[in-house]
Amino acid sequence: MSINYKEGSKKLYFLIGIGLVFSSLIFVTYEHSHALTIILFFVSVIAWLGVFFEVQAMKKKRIADLEVYAVNNNYNFSSKPKSEEITEFKNFKAMQKILETGYNSHTFFNLLTPIKTTNSRDIKNPKIVTSSTTISNGQGGSTTYYTQIFLFKLETEIPIFFLNGGHNSLFGNLFNRYTFKGIKDLIAVHIEKYNFPKNKYKLYASDSKIIKDFFTERFIELLNIGLKKKKKRLHIESDGKNIIFYVKYKRHTTEGIDFYINLSKALSESLNIKKSS
Repeated sequence: MSINYKEGSKKLYFLIGIGLVFSSLIFVTYEHSHALTIILFFVSVIAWLGVFFEVQAMKKKRIADLEVYAVNNNYNFSSKPKSEEITEFKNFKAMQKILETGYNSHTFFNLLTPIKTTNSRDIKNPKIVTSSTTISNGQGGSTTYYTQIFLFKLETEIPIFFLNGGHNSLFGNLFNRYTFKGIKDLIAVHIEKYNFPKNKYKLYASDSKIIKDFFTERFIELLNIGLKKKKKRLHIESDGKNIIFYVKYKRHTTEGIDFYINLSKALSESLNIKKSS
């Protein structure tokens, strides 16, 4: 089962390759044969037009797949959600800082909103949105990354925290000092019990004592199981009322969406959440 959505296709990569090769050949032949240069130019234009139309076709197929997923799983789907529909996602300050670092542009799209709710106190299906982060390369070009975010609404208040799954590099550690500097009352917390994977995850919270009790042995066990299976590390954040899960710069196939819903539910249910009466 493939859980991560492939941002490209063989056809797209082939067309890009053709476009690059023929664009380069134009500069080689320009001084030797104007006729050949014109032919290469038109072939290059056709290739880049092919790239454009293939990207549009992939976007349409992605939307069609999510529309089918929504129908089959009791969700409403919006490819271009209104501002008020994604307000809850904007409450997560660490996520906003990570996805909006520097001069990046950052937008939300492809929103899945669960339709049915029950009176059960179990964790319900999440609200799911995709974030796009466009990073300038400083040479007039840019690269866009996509992150799929799962938001669970909870029945009670919980500690405000951020569990950073991107903690393992020297650059990441230095970056963290500035990422969380502007988030009020969020401090680094060290957990020693239950074999917490402190070399892979970095924890920030508003209250160090409460968060240590909030993270149960089962929750930490699930984190370690994911590491042993070499799964992508999650970022997990609470705004005090809701909780989000995501893998930075990854979005998922419809099978992957189900995988991460189930994983996020298991992690949420393992936390020491006191149910309201």
